[in-house]
Amino acid sequence: MIVNWNSGPLLERCVQSLLRGPRVYEIIVVDNASADFSLDFLAKMSYPLTLLRNAENAGFAAGNNRGWRFSRGDHVLFLNPDTESTPGAVERLESLLVEDRSIWAAGGKLVGPDGAPQSGFNVRGFPDVASVAAEMLLLDEVWPGNPWTRRYRMRDLNGSSPQEVDQPAAACLMVQRSALAALDGFDESFLPAWFEDVDLCRRIRSLGGRIVFEPAAEFVHHGGSSLKHLARGEFLEYFHSNQVQYFRKHHGAEAAERVRRLVRWGMYLRAAVSLVRPLIRNATRMSSARTFWRTARYFGRGGA
Repeated sequence: MIVNWNSGPLLERCVQSLLRGPRVYEIIVVDNASADFSLDFLAKMSYPLTLLRNAENAGFAAGNNRGWRFSRGDHVLFLNPDTESTPGAVERLESLLVEDRSIWAAGGKLVGPDGAPQSGFNVRGFPDVASVAAEMLLLDEVWPGNPWTRRYRMRDLNGSSPQEVDQPAAACLMVQRSALAALDGFDESFLPAWFEDVDLCRRIRSLGGRIVFEPAAEFVHHGGSSLKHLARGEFLEYFHSNQVQYFRKHHGAEAAERVRRLVRWGMYLRAAVSLVRPLIRNATRMSSARTFWRTARYFGRGGA
């Protein structure tokens, strides 16, 4: 189950990696109105892949919901188009869900193209106001080992054996179909992406379902295939608006307001730092500062 939006050649590599597996899978690609060439390879494929086209970019959550509801299997693997499965990885995740029905979802180990584990991104704890404060106020920069970031980024995770976790990244997440049905899938109000996977895992855990990280199921994750199509300011507004929405949904209005204020002042802080050292790659000091300043003003106007 792959949601595609202008992923270029990465989508074909993702699909081809699944075809190298020992079994025949039901592969569904939901395309969110891509305007690039990422679907061109389908014309030469003989494998019975299902393509569902959306007339507009409906978002990551809506795309995944359309795909899993169309599918027929008992277990649904959500993959980003910028991932590649390694031999046996899909089967290992599925075996976890088959052997223990109390496990509602399982995530694999994400490694970069160089083989390095993507720790800090692969698996995280559920965020709280303290972890947001540590990030937004740049405490991570001056005290990388602070306990709030360490817990949130799960820096003490034993990456060599299966274990229960809060939230594996939805770049690679297999979920019981029965769990998706019970939860009505992803919350489509998280637009266009970000935090819908955190929300799904939170709801799984709230109903007593277990979520397991399985390092033996390895997937290569290139990362950033969608971000390159968004301006930095757009990404910051989308990401942090969904972050505030997540806190409003699971922690209440007061916590959400605290997070909104932290985001605002965190953006002002980044604008100030950028005048000395640009915090946006390949940007000048002024353009970096201007981007963060505009984002701060957006959240100052109650943009979330």
